[in-house]
Amino acid sequence: MPHSRIAVLLASVLFVGLPVQPSSAKEKYPVTVSYVLLPERPLPPNVHSVAVTDSGVEAVDGGREAGRSRRWSQIAAQLIEAMIQDAAQRGDAHVNVVQRSATKKILEEQDLRLAGIVEGPAVERAGKLLAVDGLVMSKIAIHIDMRKQDKQVVDWRRILGGVDVANSRDVRFRRYDGYPYREHRTDVNVGVDLPTRTISEISRSLTVQCSFALVDAASGRSIVQFAPPVYQKTDTAKPNFVFGNCVEAADLDPVDHFIGELVERAARDFVSMLVPTRVSYTYTVIGKGKHGEAALRALRGDNYEAAMHEFEIAHQDEPKRDWHVFGMAVTAELMGDPQRALELYREAASMPGVDKEDMPIYLAAKQRLTTQLPRIARSTPPPGEPNRGG
Repeated sequence: MPHSRIAVLLASVLFVGLPVQPSSAKEKYPVTVSYVLLPERPLPPNVHSVAVTDSGVEAVDGGREAGRSRRWSQIAAQLIEAMIQDAAQRGDAHVNVVQRSATKKILEEQDLRLAGIVEGPAVERAGKLLAVDGLVMSKIAIHIDMRKQDKQVVDWRRILGGVDVANSRDVRFRRYDGYPYREHRTDVNVGVDLPTRTISEISRSLTVQCSFALVDAASGRSIVQFAPPVYQKTDTAKPNFVFGNCVEAADLDPVDHFIGELVERAARDFVSMLVPTRVSYTYTVIGKGKHGEAALRALRGDNYEAAMHEFEIAHQDEPKRDWHVFGMAVTAELMGDPQRALELYREAASMPGVDKEDMPIYLAAKQRLTTQLPRIARSTPPPGEPNRGG
């Protein structure tokens, strides 16, 4: 078959067969829900001041774990200190935090290093040196698993770039534009034999496990301990469909971005066990059709009652659209009604036909409120915040 006919055939397959976007596409709007979580029980009356020590970090990532460990040892401690200070500045906590710059200097001068979770005489000595009632400690384990999978795909670049295709079933390619190709067979059931090439797909699985403790500086024993479930994230980079090459790790989102997200979540959960802590969660709300789009416009204008009304009408018109139910749930949180929000999250998660990418979001929101509902403070957020959640 002449090369020109092959090119026309392939162009038809590639471009004519692409789906046409519907005239009424879904609109999206990011919404942040924010509220204050109260501790399940108050701190002991003898704890008036605390110091935050560096975290103990165990990281595994292709030989670069040492630098990452040092960096996250400091960042995790800074996160915890900032959260406790924020609660104290709002007047929600009656505990003072000694600045880490001062604590590190004092401990280094006395050749006393505390990293990770430590109990016993070392804590008692540190407590006397720092003149604090308690020490906040943490330990973080980070594991990164990189996997690379090779795949054989049709080499569209060579075909569309003008390479002659033989009619035999064995195709041999020596060199094209300086790029070497090894001999290989192809079996393509379209009446012609097409060249193939190897592309790579890299997936990275990140696991973060955190442990936290507030240790009594007088006795060296733990007052509060917290070890949340292991947090996991997976991201994947795939080559472009037509012109992609091998994918390198640099094409993936920076690993520290994901570590930061998981460590901050764990640290915030721990601090909320010590002092009232403001938490925030951002969701992408979807609206489609006249009333769905009206609901998003109302959300943009902070008119939550109108948004809920429009979402309810949109759900009545299309009862199988789970994203409108999810939008109602988020709006209920913005209106300060977490109980109704939980019921709507459950409804969205139980609806048939939920997209596989949306289901984890629905389930996580449901689990969040199921766990936190008894601890949500019924108060108004600080002035300037974009919602009235909590």
